[in-house]
Amino acid sequence: MKTNKMMTVKTFAFAATMALGLSACSERVETPMTPTTPAAVPVVKTRLASFEGEGQALEGENEVKDLRACLFVDGALTKVYNAQTPGSGSFDLQLDRHAGTLYVVANTEGLIDLDALQERSISESEWRKIAVAMKEAAPARFFSGSVALDGLQNSQTEIPVTLRRGLVRFDLQLRTAGVASVSGITLRNAAQSAYLFPVEGELSPSGVERQDAVATIAEPLTKDTPAVLYAYEQQNDGLEVVVEALIDGQPKTLTKRLSCDLERNKIYTLTVRKDVIDVHLDLTFDEWEEGSDTELTPLRR
Repeated sequence: MKTNKMMTVKTFAFAATMALGLSACSERVETPMTPTTPAAVPVVKTRLASFEGEGQALEGENEVKDLRACLFVDGALTKVYNAQTPGSGSFDLQLDRHAGTLYVVANTEGLIDLDALQERSISESEWRKIAVAMKEAAPARFFSGSVALDGLQNSQTEIPVTLRRGLVRFDLQLRTAGVASVSGITLRNAAQSAYLFPVEGELSPSGVERQDAVATIAEPLTKDTPAVLYAYEQQNDGLEVVVEALIDGQPKTLTKRLSCDLERNKIYTLTVRKDVIDVHLDLTFDEWEEGSDTELTPLRR
């Protein structure tokens, strides 16, 4: 009987040991694996191309009121993004993946209803022909830029997009030996709308409305003055600049018929000169080129 009891105790101990061993083994199998680091999502950094040449940005020219973006994949609008709070001088857009073409626009609130365009599933070819009209009887100071995401590596997580202005700026220079002042500047036959994005071989929308654009001059200008007039990018269809000036006490109406188109992101300089023969008007231009970047300044409310 004593032997049987000892066998029973040994059998029980062996069974308990096996049970504990199986339990420990089971716990090791069910321990969750360490999670892998998720792939970094691409972030678009939007910045504004700065002036190069003689032209310089003026206060307020880099202000942004709103910034949004449209993603087209396989020619269809798939998503509309709103920019995050600006940081380090740029407005950031977090994307889902590297696919399609991203179009970024700024200062188009009240001019383009992106949500409505998404609802009706606008095509990319239609989107490329969207035009911006006047805002409060003046050209809207909008910016636009785009980037093709399909050709980028998935490892590229920071994607730069340079935004360019959709309008042109006129500056005034006075180069006269005597006393001169300018009281009026008019751009005749100015286009009243422009494409949101550049359209190759076509600077103005078909059938664009044209009117005279008149500069607002409260007091006669007696020195070089930047930004006397803004206009949209446009094809030259009878464009003409008229300057009303007073030179050595004599009123003069100076007229210059433009020989070129007006291209977005450029500064055109109106130069009033006087020589021994006559008074005349010169027209030259500088360009906002894609050089070093400058900050987009959020509108301060």
